[in-house]
Amino acid sequence: MWANSPNRCADALYKPYQWAIAAQCGLSVADTVISNMPEAVREFVGVAPHATVAKSLGGAGISEGGHVHVAYTHRLSAEDLADLSGVQATATTVQRWVPKAHEVRLTVIGAVSFAVAIHAGSRAAYVDWRSDLDSLRYELVTAPSDVLSAAHEFMRRMRLSYAGFDFVITPDGRWVMLEANTGPQFGWLESATGAPMVSAMADLLAKGVS
Repeated sequence: MWANSPNRCADALYKPYQWAIAAQCGLSVADTVISNMPEAVREFVGVAPHATVAKSLGGAGISEGGHVHVAYTHRLSAEDLADLSGVQATATTVQRWVPKAHEVRLTVIGAVSFAVAIHAGSRAAYVDWRSDLDSLRYELVTAPSDVLSAAHEFMRRMRLSYAGFDFVITPDGRWVMLEANTGPQFGWLESATGAPMVSAMADLLAKGVS
């Protein structure tokens, strides 16, 4: 038994594809370039060299000697930009830094959705909240109707029943999607907020999408 077909998950996890579909559905997506050419990355960075981040295209973990090293989102510095030769090793994802008030994880389970604001309590968590989980504060919020409609349209287009959308909320209130995860954890969010996510998942598995 599964919430999403493994084939649909494989399609949706290819980020360039999901970003394109998300934009077509009406979600705002951060400007991004994927390249192994230093010149292309340097051109993309352009006039805002300190307003760019590098992030993983696929899995963010590497196992070495029994320890998992996680590649967190990294805000590029002048030193990074001075030597981009490492870009040639593989396709590198570089994205415009989106000014943020906070982030939101929007978990969609069938026809039900739960929006949880994630407030960073440290500089590291402000760039990538996964890097400092102990500093985070959570709050149930209401997602705008147009964002919810676009997210559900994304689910329909991708033929998914369950997903977690990560959004940056800008200081002026815009919701900018970073990515959608087809197998997100949610127990920690239910524990922090009391949102009935486990019950919603049980209903989805027992009854399907209503």
